[in-house]
Amino acid sequence: MTANTAQQGMCFNLMATIGPIIIWSALVVAVVLIEAFWLAGLAVPPSDLQAIETHLVKTLSHANNQRLGSAALVLIQDGDIVATHLLGVADARKKAPVRFEQTRYQLASVSKLVTAWGVMKLVEEGRLGLDDPVSHHLKRWHFPNSEYSDRVTTRHLLSHTGGLDDLLGYKGVPLDEDVQTLEASLTLTKDVASGQPRGVRVVREPGKNWLYSGGGYTVLQMLIEEVTQQSFADYMADAVLQPLDMTNSTFNWQALVNAGQAENLAASFDAKLDFTPPRHYTATAAASLYATPQDMARFVQAYTRQNPVLSRETLRQMMSPQPGARQDWGLGHTLYVANNADGYVVGHDGGNLPALGHTVRINPETGDGIVLMISGNLNLASKLGDDWVYWETGRITANARLRILFSRLMPAIAGIGLGIVLIVLWKRYLVTG
Repeated sequence: MTANTAQQGMCFNLMATIGPIIIWSALVVAVVLIEAFWLAGLAVPPSDLQAIETHLVKTLSHANNQRLGSAALVLIQDGDIVATHLLGVADARKKAPVRFEQTRYQLASVSKLVTAWGVMKLVEEGRLGLDDPVSHHLKRWHFPNSEYSDRVTTRHLLSHTGGLDDLLGYKGVPLDEDVQTLEASLTLTKDVASGQPRGVRVVREPGKNWLYSGGGYTVLQMLIEEVTQQSFADYMADAVLQPLDMTNSTFNWQALVNAGQAENLAASFDAKLDFTPPRHYTATAAASLYATPQDMARFVQAYTRQNPVLSRETLRQMMSPQPGARQDWGLGHTLYVANNADGYVVGHDGGNLPALGHTVRINPETGDGIVLMISGNLNLASKLGDDWVYWETGRITANARLRILFSRLMPAIAGIGLGIVLIVLWKRYLVTG
């Protein structure tokens, strides 16, 4: 046998082995994708209320069956509160329980959902143009100059399509430290939840692409102050919270302190359920509404009842896909899945370090909704919110599909590895006889 013939034989044997490996790997990947995106379901398919209530309470009880930690769950059906479950400890020192009408959770990015109502109230009144550049109203601070900085509109900021790149999550500062001014925070945010301190700037053409921007909501906070000549917290109380009878909620931490109500703030626990001191924020519009379970239930009810803040047409617009925002973002609202009435199940999730996690979701077709506030677990509320959406509609959210896919990742890798070993052994057996 010549050297060329031997080399050709080795190449043939190699290709004869690689080919089946590629086919097997592709088959495993295909099975995983088909199962994750077409066949998989979640814990509770559409059924009676008792089924989802039992699932949620059982999961929360297991998660909170430890020394500390708290959760508040409210289920709403056809616009009425049908179940409330308050678990764990609201006050780490006194071991006081969570109270439906009294305990306030710092709601992280769920705050954006309520802020959007305040912005759209100004749009309804004609004091803001949804598609007018916000730079026309800003006097105290301006976007750093760029070719796009004068083209960012209120619509862009509400839908995270303003061309901003901050990706800001805010972690606040200890209570014994002063917060930055709005102007200083927008220029160089120091209390970033991840990465280096950075400012809010426009780096790409607005209205073309979606990128989450906490800084965009801080701009909206300043925009409200510029237009109304009120503090953001005072305007939101007058225009949104009080009219919706959310009388125990506020964007103003100092107001809680002055009223002697700071002790009613749900204790903040980390993932190990150790108590962590509360923090306060500059970016309250984006990250720091303090609200009770009762008040957030009233907020959900306002979507399907006559309310004195926003018209049905405005709410419909807020719950519709926005240009550049893919099909899963409206004006201040996540669009989780389509419902059966040419609309969406909507709402917002929120999480703040170390381990606050919340979700508020509403199906405006049915008047059904869920409010879930958790201290001591950063991700559980979003997962259980996805379970509720599946129970409500039979549809799986995009994030739930990703979780399903990642849960199949290790078994898929193991399956591919086992297949490679078996293919190699089989080929070796054929060669050696």
